[in-house]
Amino acid sequence: MGSPTGAEPEQVKTTPGNAFESHGANGVAEAVISIPGQFTHLLHGLPTWPLFLLLLVVSLLLIFYGRTVVRALAFLVVGLIGASIGGMLGAQYLTSLGSAGGVLGLLIGFFAGGLIGLMLVELGIALAVGYAAYLGTLSFVSSTTVALVVGIIFFIVGLVLYKKILTVVTAVGGGFLLYDALSFYVDPTVATIVAVLVTLLGLWYNFRPGRNRHSASAI
Repeated sequence: MGSPTGAEPEQVKTTPGNAFESHGANGVAEAVISIPGQFTHLLHGLPTWPLFLLLLVVSLLLIFYGRTVVRALAFLVVGLIGASIGGMLGAQYLTSLGSAGGVLGLLIGFFAGGLIGLMLVELGIALAVGYAAYLGTLSFVSSTTVALVVGIIFFIVGLVLYKKILTVVTAVGGGFLLYDALSFYVDPTVATIVAVLVTLLGLWYNFRPGRNRHSASAI
């Protein structure tokens, strides 16, 4: 039935597309904010320079010494877990040594746990490389067997080259963190240029020929 004027009143239908255009787009735009923006909101007017210095120091450590930092943290964290377990086992099963049994178990657990932590870093990188290769191959070929073989090959490559891969990953991560730190005070374009240049400098520092010879056995 028509209206008295002969025209039905126009009704605006709400569809998922319209809802996204009216509200979702703004929500996504507001959600995609940088780390400095998030912390500035949390600080509520407090000075930002302490956070800037913290991000700056962490980013530079990751860019220039990321591999050492990650391996040291893995050794320390897992080593402490192993120390707690080893201390309990030593106190329980090495009672003949008295209090020295708990100390001995603690030391053995710490170093054993630290070595396990280093192995976990190596294994984690190799698994990530192999799985990425598996998924990438699967997107081009329909054979799961071929993708699995490629994944295993890259897993082995990851085991062999994990130190270099870890260096690149930590340097790039540090570069993103450096960009976030610089964005507190400088223009995003300048922050991007500086972050890229410092990241490239860090990669050169880690892969320069002299460093490879002098740090072949380093962490």
